[in-house]
Parts: sequence; C-alpha cells; structure tokens
Amino acid sequence: MLIRFKISNFLSFNESQILSMISGKGRLKEEHIQEDSNLKLLKFTALFGANASGKSNLLKAMQFAQKIIIEGMQFSSNKYCKIDSNNKEKVTTFDFEIKIKEKYYSYGFDILLYKNEIKAEWLYELNTNGKETMLFERIINKEENENTLQLNEKYFDEATQNRLYIYTSDMGNQNNYLLLTVMNKNKDALYQDANSKIIIFKDVYEWFTKTLTLIPPDGAMINDSYYASEDGLKKITNIVSKFGTGISNCKIEPIKKEELTSKIPLPLLQNAIKFTETNYMETKKKTENKIKATSFLRVDKELYIFEKTSNEDLSIKTVIFEHKNNEGTYSFSEESDGTRRLLDLIEIILNNETNKIYFIDELDRCLHPQLTYKFIEEFLSNRNKNNVQLIVTTHESRLLNFDLLRRDEIWFANREKNGPTELYSLEDYNERFDRRIDKAYLDGRYGGVPIFETVFPIGVE
Repeated sequence: MLIRFKISNFLSFNESQILSMISGKGRLKEEHIQEDSNLKLLKFTALFGANASGKSNLLKAMQFAQKIIIEGMQFSSNKYCKIDSNNKEKVTTFDFEIKIKEKYYSYGFDILLYKNEIKAEWLYELNTNGKETMLFERIINKEENENTLQLNEKYFDEATQNRLYIYTSDMGNQNNYLLLTVMNKNKDALYQDANSKIIIFKDVYEWFTKTLTLIPPDGAMINDSYYASEDGLKKITNIVSKFGTGISNCKIEPIKKEELTSKIPLPLLQNAIKFTETNYMETKKKTENKIKATSFLRVDKELYIFEKTSNEDLSIKTVIFEHKNNEGTYSFSEESDGTRRLLDLIEIILNNETNKIYFIDELDRCLHPQLTYKFIEEFLSNRNKNNVQLIVTTHESRLLNFDLLRRDEIWFANREKNGPTELYSLEDYNERFDRRIDKAYLDGRYGGVPIFETVFPIGVE
C-alpha cells in the first residue's frame, strides 16, 4: 500500500509536496481504513482543484518515476519546475513511502533532469516510533568518477554485501540507471530463496511494476481477463446493471478470422494469433493437463479475445451487450462514452487481489455526476477486506459529501497566480460533519477553484 508520496522540483511542484494516505483523527466511516497494529491507512483519496492547478502533475510525477525505475533514465528532460530559473541546476526528488509484507519502507532517488543524471538513491525501513533504518544509500558523482554504495551490515549478510558491491562496481559511474533497476534485470536466480534479505530489491521493484497502476484520462485497465470466463461475465453484468447503463447481459460470441481482416490491420491480427499460439505451446511444454491460452486485443474501441485450447483450433471471440427491452446486441464501440469508460475501469470494482493501488486522473471524464458518485460508493463498499487503494483526481463537487467521504479522504491542489502547486487535505480545516462542503469549496473556502480575470468585450476600452 501507499503511505505517502513526496515530490519536489517537477513540473508545477517546487518545494517538497506530500500526498499522505495516513488517516486523520476522524472516527466516522472507519471501514474506509485499512488498519494493522501500527498504522491506519486510507483506502481512498480524491484530489480536487482547478484546471492547471497541478492535479494531473501528481500522476505524471509518479509515471515519470515509475518509467525511470523500469527502463532507466534514457533521456534528458526539461520537466523541472520552471517557476524558479535556479531549479534547472537543482535535483528533482521522488520519494515513496510504501507498505510491503507488513513492513514500511521509503524508497526514492534524486535526479538532475536536464543532464540526465541520477545523483542519489536510497532505501530505508521505517519504524512506527519515527526512526529510520538505512538499508542502502547510493551516491553518484560523474564529475568526480564517484559511485559509492553504503549498506546496512546488520541487515545484509557478508555474501550479499559483496554481491551488491560488485554490481555497483560494474555500473561504474553510470548515472542513468538505478541500482533497483539493475538488480531486477535478468537476475531471477538471486531471488530463489524467499527468506534471503536481498529479496527486498525484488519486492520494492514489483511494487512499482505490479502494485502501482497509473491511469491517465484516456487510459483503461489492462486486465481484460474478466471477459474470458462465464463467472467474470456474470460479475460484469451484475456491476454495470447497477449503474443505470441499460445493459442486462454481457456475453461473448465467436467472430470469423476473415471478418476481422476488414476490421483491424493484418499485421496486428497476425501478431495476436502468433502470440496466443506461442503462449499455448510454451504452456503445453510445462504440463500434461488440458490447457488454454488466452490473449486480448483492443482496436478501435472493440475488444477481441483469442483462445487456443487443447485439441482445438484457435478461436476468436468478441464481447457483446444486451439491453433491457431492446432486441439485438451491441458491441463495445456502440456503447456510449460513459458506459465504455465504466467498463474500462471495472477492474477496480471486480479485483479481488490484495495490495493494489490505482491512481486515476480525471475519474469523472465521460461519466454522469451520479455515476461517478455511485462508482466511488461501490468501490468503498467492496473494499472491506482487501488492501486496495484508489486515488482519483476529479472536478465532481458532488463527491464533497460527508455522507460519502471522510475529511481526510478529500485533498486539494491549489496554484495561485501561476505559482507552485500546493497539496493539502480538508482535514487541515477541521470542518464540522454537517457542513455543506461542496458549496464551501465552490465558494473558494478551501482554494483549488478557478479565479477569473475581468475580461472586457472586444472593442471596449
């Protein structure tokens, strides 16, 4: 789970700003909290703010850090905060406080963006008493040909320490890759012993690659597996029927390969077929049981399912929808923008995995205000047992309702006169629980709303 995210000197963020998922003092809606013996974490946060306030920049900051962790810093960037001209020569800092296997960690790095240089990297274990235990720190100075690694000798055994020093030495003064990245490239053999302390490098890396899911305004979930089973289709039907979409049934039907050639480019179709058949053959080598390989392809607002089953030729199917009191069926592309948006995000409601974090930019895009409200209500009512967190940016003021949310679940991004973005919580205002906070917000009490300049009509002096 995410505890806190800190960002400085990136886009509209100048001095360090923090988004915290640690619960406040409020006692209402305690079912919105995931609690262990030491820490109470929120399962949901909504970030409000005017256009250009920096809401989306928070997701972009996480995306940027995630990309560097996965791929390395392969490019120079001008995304430092330009509000202060001196920021070009200052490092940009990304720091994630996260929960993994009931322990708390701080992982982050400093990077000089315009020079494409990582300057520092660290991993600390956090204790609830406020103390930090350094696991590793790495300092890189290309000008001084310096690449130093400091390790916690009480945490890592001598053999592990030697191995980490060798990997760091092999990197030389290479300053566009993180040690975390290097430790997760073709090194599966390192992590065969689940009890080894070195496995923390894999755990932290997989937090960014598997746990953290970032969804831009036009993005969709990448898990379409719910559409491949009867049980999944029933769950989808059950959910979308609650949202007033008119859909009464969701099912799949076969589609001929010849028909698809007129709908999608031939190379794309051939690649999907090859991928499915290759996956089938690789799985078949590992087991003698009946197997099924499934892959998914989204093209032009349509979803196609490719299946290869034992003793059967490859089949291709597509998803169709039936509506109440309507004859005929409808494809993905024939549904409304709002319904497709809901279907794109339905994994968040259906997902039964633990330890998953979704961050959606502009949740309310294409959604009716009541549908947006219902989506959040449904998420919160289904997350009582799972360690799943949802963070959204939104303009939908109807969510500013104490019948739905806690004070500490409501955050604001504010930016005055093109200055830096500031992040803060409604918890700071200690509002009464019977107050109309949607009206107070639109009246400007909490900031984060547009301020309009006086504009004279053309021709008037």
